[in-house]
Amino acid sequence: MTQTLDAGTASHSPSAEFMTMVDVDHQNDFEAVVEYVATHLDKIISEVHGFDKLLIDNGKTQLNCPPAPESGDTHGGLLIRTLSETEGPFGITLKREFKIHDLGKEEGTNKHKIEIREDLVKAPEAEGQSPVMKENVKVLAIDRP
Repeated sequence: MTQTLDAGTASHSPSAEFMTMVDVDHQNDFEAVVEYVATHLDKIISEVHGFDKLLIDNGKTQLNCPPAPESGDTHGGLLIRTLSETEGPFGITLKREFKIHDLGKEEGTNKHKIEIREDLVKAPEAEGQSPVMKENVKVLAIDRP
């Protein structure tokens, strides 16, 4: 039997809201993404894993949440990776990617240090030009299970 999810409910889910925030159409909201991740990180991961998936796609953004690491494997602490692109007649014109890593517990506390990294690459507008690259990084300490 096919599983159907109400579109209204899906559009307000933590993963759906996050995927919209990190797509290529929302480039000036890095701090808003950081704030959202600080309060919704584990809800996003749990929701994606609850679909029995590691990767979901809304047609604009791919959201990957690797499985929890097994003994001896940390996945480099990667919790979430997203990718959103736009294409023009000659290929990819803009790529926006987020990577969220758990850097371990903050010394002297029970909080986890989380690194949120955004990479934005815009294709050259003319032959002979280099791509324009922009990076935003923020580390914060949050409570995690």
